[in-house]
Amino acid sequence: MRVFIAGIGNKYMGDDGFGPRVVEELLSEEIPSGVEVRDVGLCGITLAPELADYDMVIFVDAVNMDSKPGTIYCKKIERGDELKGDAFSFLSIHETSLKELISFAAAIGTLPKEVFVIGCEVKEVLLREGLSEEVERGVKEAIDLILGLLKRYCERE
Repeated sequence: MRVFIAGIGNKYMGDDGFGPRVVEELLSEEIPSGVEVRDVGLCGITLAPELADYDMVIFVDAVNMDSKPGTIYCKKIERGDELKGDAFSFLSIHETSLKELISFAAAIGTLPKEVFVIGCEVKEVLLREGLSEEVERGVKEAIDLILGLLKRYCERE
């Protein structure tokens, strides 16, 4: 199984750097073969054609649900969800670009069979490098979730 873990966000905008921060930590973990981990920044729909190379993608991003900062969310995007607005009710502070990426990849036939979004509730998004303490604490939980997904999905193949 080929898996792509994409850390989305801008590491120079405070908590928006959650995705790249998770990727940074994940690279020090023991990752199964066939798994690519990459900081994709704010790539938007330009990433869509590449997704055809994978069986599963995990997007990691900052979210704003007006809940407690550092709260971690995990959402599986089911087939057909990419066309429904409410499926993206909590996706990313770049909501439009992530929704557009998933929708575009589905439209051109490159969306992998398994799609997950791991999000972390932000505290503040402002011009500075580094995460707030609350969001930094969420990094470990996100990594544990990702490793659990990899174990579950990669071992069944």
